[in-house]
Amino acid sequence: MSFDQIPIETHQGSRTTTEWPKGIIRRIQPQQAHEDFLKSLDGDDTVMMKITDVEALLRARGEVRDTYFPSDTTVITTGIVHDNKLKQLSWARELNAVKAFQPDFHIPTDYPVYGDMPRSERIENIEKMMEGTRWAVNQLWDTDIQVIPLIKGYSQEERAICYDTINRVDTEYCAYYGAQYFGGEMGNGILKLTRDIRSVVSELSVDGLMVIGLQSMNGLDRMPPEVVAAAGQRWIYQSNLRDTSLADSVRQYRDWKHRAEQELEGGQTTLGSFAADSNEVMVHG
Repeated sequence: MSFDQIPIETHQGSRTTTEWPKGIIRRIQPQQAHEDFLKSLDGDDTVMMKITDVEALLRARGEVRDTYFPSDTTVITTGIVHDNKLKQLSWARELNAVKAFQPDFHIPTDYPVYGDMPRSERIENIEKMMEGTRWAVNQLWDTDIQVIPLIKGYSQEERAICYDTINRVDTEYCAYYGAQYFGGEMGNGILKLTRDIRSVVSELSVDGLMVIGLQSMNGLDRMPPEVVAAAGQRWIYQSNLRDTSLADSVRQYRDWKHRAEQELEGGQTTLGSFAADSNEVMVHG
């Protein structure tokens, strides 16, 4: 089956019973402090791990999803890694790790898309990313692993390339990468991120959107209702990990998680509230 031949009945996007990720998603690494916290956190939990970290678990420790994570943990793997590692990450290598590890969800075949790139290069990379997404859907269609498409783009024309694939695989849920709107020369790009996400939900009919890289209260309370999940590493700071006992760390995390998810559930719908001009630089990655 070629990547253009999308199954029409049983592929990932057509499963109407899927419970897509919602709420706070912890981005984690295979390190002792994160593992100790994971074991101490009773109850439902949703985590995200880079595919390069998954490879390390498979190679060095022989761990798979069911041996590494508690049974009540929802596991998302992602091909979103640092650019220097991304260059070495082929589709086949990424998919081999996904099939071996058996997560619940996977965000596939990332490519860099930056605002300072030539437009032709951005379009080429978005097309490759979507080609890889369709390929991953076909490769995983007979498994329980659900594919979450990633949206990128500097303009509606560029994002439309992603929308075409999302519609073709018939999914109602996708992800948007927001981490690079913050830090460095970008500073605090919350206004730009908010406008871009509102553009996405106005351009694409979607039931759920995951934002990766945003978990601050000041950001979550600006998101539209379609944003139902937020993935990031803010949980480390909010739990006071490494600086207090595990019991206190878990308690502080749960208190913060409850407040953050209340902000997500109360998403704003007024588009005009964020129409003011901003000096932030446009960047997607």
